Amino acid sequence: MKQFFSILALAVAIFTANSASAANIENEYPYNETAYTTERVMSHSTDEYEVYFDGKQEACVIVIGDGDTDLDLYIYDENGNLIDSDTVELDTCVCSWTPKWGGYFTIKVKNLGSVYNEYTIGVAQ
Repeated sequence: MKQFFSILALAVAIFTANSASAANIENEYPYNETAYTTERVMSHSTDEYEVYFDGKQEACVIVIGDGDTDLDLYIYDENGNLIDSDTVELDTCVCSWTPKWGGYFTIKVKNLGSVYNEYTIGVAQ
């Protein structure tokens, strides 16, 4: 139940936030808080982020697209192991997990469509 409320809080933050004041999740992500940014992934391309997450604390990544294409979300640990993914045929994706150790995780947002998709990505821990 706690995980559900963490995801819900992150989604609300993304929906209600002004993207002009969004943090760059790679460079300004404040640990144990929420950060988000709005980006554009070109057709048949993948955006990639490196984000540090603390160990043994619930982590969450949400992607909310513009509705034009299917987006997939993948999370990899520092060793390249796939930790979680959301590949449902939508452009709204959610991944949540509890890292076993602190470290950098790779977040990949893949656009499967033939046009760009402007999306907001949010991370929380």
